[in-house]
Amino acid sequence: MSADVLPFDPNARLQSKAGICAYLGHISPATYDAWQAKGIVPGPVPGTNRYDRRQHDHVLDQRAGLVKPVNSPSLSPYEQWTAGHAS
Repeated sequence: MSADVLPFDPNARLQSKAGICAYLGHISPATYDAWQAKGIVPGPVPGTNRYDRRQHDHVLDQRAGLVKPVNSPSLSPYEQWTAGHAS
């Protein structure tokens, strides 16, 4: 890959593995695989080899305690519904 081609496209929601690794702080694919095995990152969209940038943001926000998990018992049924239907 040439030096002037970036693997991460900030306008694309779905990224290649190189792109999501760059997005996550220029981690290596091996680090990504280790994080995925530990449940830190969600992996590719099922049935594809593309990685959803927003899904990664959401999972990392949950792990950091910035948002409550959708099925959290502390959320009202309305909060659970809106969390599950956010765009």
